[in-house]
Amino acid sequence: MLNMDDAEVVNAMTPPDKTLGELQADLVAASQQLFEGDLDAADTWLNRPLRAIGYRRPVDCMESVESIRTLLNVIGRLEHGLFN
Repeated sequence: MLNMDDAEVVNAMTPPDKTLGELQADLVAASQQLFEGDLDAADTWLNRPLRAIGYRRPVDCMESVESIRTLLNVIGRLEHGLFN
Protein backbone atom coordinates (compact mmCIF):
# COMPACT_ATOMS: atom_id res chain seq x y z
CA MET A 1 0.00 0.00 0.00
CA LEU A 2 1.25 3.47 -0.85
CA ASN A 3 1.97 5.77 2.05
CA MET A 4 0.55 9.05 0.76
CA ASP A 5 -1.17 11.81 2.70
CA ASP A 6 -4.48 13.23 1.48
CA ALA A 7 -2.92 16.19 -0.35
CA GLU A 8 -0.60 13.86 -2.25
CA VAL A 9 -3.53 11.68 -3.27
CA VAL A 10 -5.48 14.70 -4.57
CA ASN A 11 -2.39 16.01 -6.40
CA ALA A 12 -1.86 12.60 -7.98
CA MET A 13 -5.49 12.51 -9.11
CA THR A 14 -5.48 16.04 -10.57
CA PRO A 15 -3.87 16.23 -13.99
CA PRO A 16 -1.09 18.84 -13.86
CA ASP A 17 -2.09 20.37 -17.19
CA LYS A 18 -5.52 21.57 -16.07
CA THR A 19 -6.01 25.31 -16.10
CA LEU A 20 -7.21 27.26 -13.10
CA GLY A 21 -10.58 27.70 -14.81
CA GLU A 22 -10.92 23.97 -15.40
CA LEU A 23 -10.09 23.25 -11.76
CA GLN A 24 -12.62 25.85 -10.63
CA ALA A 25 -15.26 24.12 -12.76
CA ASP A 26 -14.20 20.75 -11.30
CA LEU A 27 -14.64 22.16 -7.79
CA VAL A 28 -18.13 23.47 -8.52
CA ALA A 29 -19.08 20.12 -10.09
CA ALA A 30 -17.62 18.21 -7.13
CA SER A 31 -19.60 20.36 -4.68
CA GLN A 32 -22.78 19.67 -6.65
CA GLN A 33 -22.01 15.96 -6.67
CA LEU A 34 -21.38 16.07 -2.91
CA PHE A 35 -24.95 17.27 -2.47
CA GLU A 36 -26.36 14.84 -5.05
CA GLY A 37 -27.17 17.53 -7.59
CA ASP A 38 -28.78 19.95 -5.14
CA LEU A 39 -27.50 23.24 -6.58
CA ASP A 40 -28.77 25.33 -3.66
CA ALA A 41 -27.01 23.12 -1.12
CA ALA A 42 -23.79 23.22 -3.15
CA ASP A 43 -23.99 27.02 -3.42
CA THR A 44 -24.59 27.29 0.32
CA TRP A 45 -21.57 25.06 1.01
CA LEU A 46 -19.35 27.11 -1.30
CA ASN A 47 -20.39 30.32 0.47
CA ARG A 48 -20.24 29.19 4.09
CA PRO A 49 -17.07 29.45 6.20
CA LEU A 50 -15.52 26.01 6.74
CA ARG A 51 -13.51 24.98 9.76
CA ALA A 52 -11.41 22.69 7.55
CA ILE A 53 -9.95 25.70 5.72
CA GLY A 54 -9.55 28.11 8.63
CA TYR A 55 -13.14 29.36 8.63
CA ARG A 56 -12.79 30.82 5.14
CA ARG A 57 -15.45 30.39 2.49
CA PRO A 58 -14.57 27.98 -0.33
CA VAL A 59 -15.65 30.59 -2.88
CA ASP A 60 -12.92 32.89 -1.51
CA CYS A 61 -10.27 30.19 -1.94
CA MET A 62 -10.71 29.48 -5.63
CA GLU A 63 -7.91 31.67 -6.96
CA SER A 64 -5.04 29.19 -6.84
CA VAL A 65 -4.50 25.63 -7.97
CA GLU A 66 -3.27 24.60 -4.52
CA SER A 67 -6.34 26.05 -2.77
CA ILE A 68 -8.67 24.27 -5.17
CA ARG A 69 -6.82 21.00 -4.62
CA THR A 70 -7.24 21.53 -0.87
CA LEU A 71 -10.97 22.07 -1.35
CA LEU A 72 -11.25 18.96 -3.52
CA ASN A 73 -9.49 17.10 -0.72
CA VAL A 74 -12.07 18.42 1.77
CA ILE A 75 -14.89 17.23 -0.49
CA GLY A 76 -13.25 13.81 -0.83
CA ARG A 77 -12.95 13.54 2.93
CA LEU A 78 -16.61 14.49 3.38
CA GLU A 79 -17.66 11.91 0.80
CA HIS A 80 -15.85 9.26 2.82
CA GLY A 81 -17.20 10.39 6.20
CA LEU A 82 -13.95 11.93 7.41
CA PHE A 83 -14.98 15.21 9.03
CA ASN A 84 -11.75 16.19 10.82
